[in-house]
Amino acid sequence: MQRAHPIGRILLLAGALWSIAAGIYLLLTPMTVQEITASATAGGAQTTEQITQVSWYHVQGLWGVFILIVFAALYTAVGLFARRNHLASAALASLAATTLTFLAGFSIGPFYLPATLAVLLGWLAMAIGRLVRPGGRILDEASSGPKGG
Repeated sequence: MQRAHPIGRILLLAGALWSIAAGIYLLLTPMTVQEITASATAGGAQTTEQITQVSWYHVQGLWGVFILIVFAALYTAVGLFARRNHLASAALASLAATTLTFLAGFSIGPFYLPATLAVLLGWLAMAIGRLVRPGGRILDEASSGPKGG
């Protein structure tokens, strides 16, 4: 249990790396777009279907690229703040990143769920690391140290 705190930081950094990889994947992988057009003439109705593959940028524009950068920045901030022991800032960044992931749950959120899981497990590991002493003894708030006479 002595390594729970460093393991937590490693998990937070892994979440950051995953979010960067997910952003790059979304940016570079072609998306399939299906267009169906209908036209009516005196001879009857006609429909045509056209399937094209386009990039994330082509479909979403600059806003879509900005969102990918925001996701990567939030998850990276969690890892960097935890590495520098700014735990309050890391907690706020992880809350923002997790909230944004769940809000984007029906679009790109599932790509970032592994990063969210890594962040939550990282916080759990860091909490366990603070509760357990290196000797395997559990901290007791009532005791201030060794007892003896």
